[in-house]
Amino acid sequence: MELMTAIFERRAIRAYAADPVDRSRIEGLIEAAIQAPSARDLEPWAFAVFEGKERLRGLSEEVRQFLLAGPAARGNAELREKWSDPAFEVFYGAPVLVLICATSAESQAAEDCCLAAQNFMLAARAAGLGTCPIGLARPWLAQASTKEKLGIPAGQFPVFPIILGRAGEHPGRRPRRAPTVLWL
Repeated sequence: MELMTAIFERRAIRAYAADPVDRSRIEGLIEAAIQAPSARDLEPWAFAVFEGKERLRGLSEEVRQFLLAGPAARGNAELREKWSDPAFEVFYGAPVLVLICATSAESQAAEDCCLAAQNFMLAARAAGLGTCPIGLARPWLAQASTKEKLGIPAGQFPVFPIILGRAGEHPGRRPRRAPTVLWL
C-alpha cells in the first residue's frame, strides 16, 4: 500500500476477526516502528506484546474494574454506565496488545515512543491489519503492581498501548476540521 493511502485510510478499529496475528508479522511491524526519529538517537523504546483473545479479555476485565474504581467513573454517569457493562471490552476483542514503553525518563522519550507508535500503526494498515490506540488502559498498565504482574521491568514506562488484529470492520473516512495554520 502506498504511504499516503495508508495515512488517509488508517482508522481506529474497534472490532476484530478471530484470527491470531503471526509473530513474524508483529516483529516486522516493530521493525517499522523503530525506524521512527529519536531525539539524540536515544531510541528509548521497548515493546511488550500480549497475545490471545482470552488473555486480552482477562486484562480488559482488570482495566474495566480499575476504571470503575477511579474518579472518572464517580464523576461521570455516562462513563460509569459504559464501564459497568460486563460486556464492555477495553481491548475490543483484539488478539494482540502491543505496549510501547519508554526505557528512559528523558523528557523526549515518551514523544519518541509516540513516533514509533505512528509508524507501527501505519505499517499495520499497509499490511492489511487494524489497530487502535487504547490510552484508557495506560494508567492501569503504568501501576507498579500491574507492571510486576505482567512482567514489565520497573525501568520501563508504559506510553502507548495499541491493539492489533485483522479488522472485523473498517470505518470510512471522516471529514477533518480545517487545521489552524499560521504562515508567519
